[in-house]
Amino acid sequence: MKSILITDSLFIHPEHEEKLREAGFEIERLDKPQATEEELINAIKGKDGYILGGIERLTDKIIDHADSLKAIVFTGIGYKDFIPNHEYVTSKGIAIANTPDAPTHAVAEWSVTMALAMNRNIFDLGRCGEKKFMTSKGIENQHIGIVGLGRIGKEIAKMVQPFRPASISYFSKHKHDDAGMEYKDLVVLLKQSDIVFLCVSKDAGKNFFGKEQLAQMKDGSLLVTFVAENIIDEEALLAELKAGRIRAVSDHPIHNEGALKLPLSTWYCFNASNAFNTETELKLCSDVATDSMINLLTTGEDKNKVN
Repeated sequence: MKSILITDSLFIHPEHEEKLREAGFEIERLDKPQATEEELINAIKGKDGYILGGIERLTDKIIDHADSLKAIVFTGIGYKDFIPNHEYVTSKGIAIANTPDAPTHAVAEWSVTMALAMNRNIFDLGRCGEKKFMTSKGIENQHIGIVGLGRIGKEIAKMVQPFRPASISYFSKHKHDDAGMEYKDLVVLLKQSDIVFLCVSKDAGKNFFGKEQLAQMKDGSLLVTFVAENIIDEEALLAELKAGRIRAVSDHPIHNEGALKLPLSTWYCFNASNAFNTETELKLCSDVATDSMINLLTTGEDKNKVN
């Protein structure tokens, strides 16, 4: 009987685990959000499938001990962050799949929530009873710019429309005829936008959004992002925030002690995984991951296979 390893089974619901058993698979759970290399080496031996639900990162050493492994399913989109040796994994004949559609709505919802919170000065208002009054901005009549028009970028565009912005425009490597919004050159978009949603993938490359791009942003604008850490030039971002030219950013880590002195209303950084941790999206992610694993171990193919 084929067996499957599941790490941090928060991402795999009991009903979907039962679905795997009904399909003829044995299940072993390693209920840790970040298993160690040694723990994974011991757990992965003899396993045919591996549902990566934690935040552990696969190493060549782990894969070298995966003597029966045929498929890995990552519960999320950015599998390359957790399977950095994906090319080596592929060379071993191991299929990799992710769950690209599952987190889309929740991440877009979180992004718009952050934009609203920063725009309306929520983090500055203090506790109930302090009687603090502030004038704030609303998305209505503001210009919205979306950089990167993948699944999440498109979903953000849909979500902000009811707030009646002055315009919604986008920049992407490729123009989308069905986008329903105006394509603009990146420089033009940054200079015009009151809120910039940065939605590019890790493939955009290191410092894609660097000093030059940050300097082109409109004075007093907001930056909302959930991209990989090396996409934005951290030092340039910190300088713009300290100067007050960019009003606020969420969510991007800045590995500089100076960032800790910034008010919460200027730099709001959280564990990005929370962006898609809604009950609905987690259940959908679980369902998709389960189906992908069954498909990969029975047919070798799946619509979400990435290698």
